[in-house]
Amino acid sequence: MNKIQPLLLYSVALLCGAALLLFSACEIGSGDEVVREVSLNIAGAYRNASGIPSRQTGQRITLISLNQSGDQLNGVDNAGGLWRGSIGRAEGETATVTLQGATSAGQEVTLAGTIIISSTTATLSGTWIEPSLTSTASATATVAAQATPTPITTPTGSPTGIPTGSPTAFPTAIISPTPVL
Repeated sequence: MNKIQPLLLYSVALLCGAALLLFSACEIGSGDEVVREVSLNIAGAYRNASGIPSRQTGQRITLISLNQSGDQLNGVDNAGGLWRGSIGRAEGETATVTLQGATSAGQEVTLAGTIIISSTTATLSGTWIEPSLTSTASATATVAAQATPTPITTPTGSPTGIPTGSPTAFPTAIISPTPVL
């Protein structure tokens, strides 16, 4: 047998194995794709006619429209900028939020704060953080009414149809001997 044949067979087998792995590989997503359910719905158009931040670079941002999927937030501002973020903690009528976006001047922005819901009004208050400045931020939005839990009541007394009290008669069995023949 020629010494080149085993080497050629080995190379072909290795190439076929690599191709098999390449075409049958599973796609594995990252942990960032996990969506956590939260108890508050904060989706809405957050507005402040004076500007959501009191100071910023670029065009004044007066509106950020937020959509919510579980704890994930996506939005668009009045200048066409895209925002992404998440709800950190939602408890009672309060949610902590963090949003990432950019100004029209190209400055990266982090907006971190809380949203408090009262009936169908959500109030955002927090901090606007750019690389060269920080500012207070505030806005309000109309949101969907929050679901309120329905209290579960337990009946008092005895259920209908079940007799109460003591029985007055007990059946007894009568055993009679059988005659032996």
